[in-house]
Amino acid sequence: MSATPEDPREFTDIGALRVALRAEHAAVYGYAYIGAHCAGGRRERSYEHLDAHRAQRDTLSTLLAEREAEPDPSESAYGLPDSTDDADLDTYAARLEEQTAQGYLELAAASDSVLRDLAARSLQSATVRALEWGGKLTPFPGFSPDQAPKTDAAE
Repeated sequence: MSATPEDPREFTDIGALRVALRAEHAAVYGYAYIGAHCAGGRRERSYEHLDAHRAQRDTLSTLLAEREAEPDPSESAYGLPDSTDDADLDTYAARLEEQTAQGYLELAAASDSVLRDLAARSLQSATVRALEWGGKLTPFPGFSPDQAPKTDAAE
């Protein structure tokens, strides 16, 4: 993967791990918020997803430490939805998963096959969780609409 004008840094496995870790930190923060503001099955689902993201965060931190890289700490706060009504929380949760998928997309280009496997499984899990919250399935999960590869509809 080469550097682009929008992202001038050089690709490294460590850098890709850090991107994924930042996404997991945000997801952990977000799901704690969601769980505190919903009830019933939605609360149970949010806490299941919170546990999954905590496990991923811990895995990424361990992988960084094994590579003698200091894991980045979480931010003190992350963006939250404007309200706590069910629709806004669902949209927020789906967006968290889309951002997590985007975080793993770069890791899929890692030189280490263990990291590529982790990225593929994590992309799949994030996509499924997004769908559970009402997210839309896109042809290229993890890609933002402006980054997605072009398809030729004429074929």
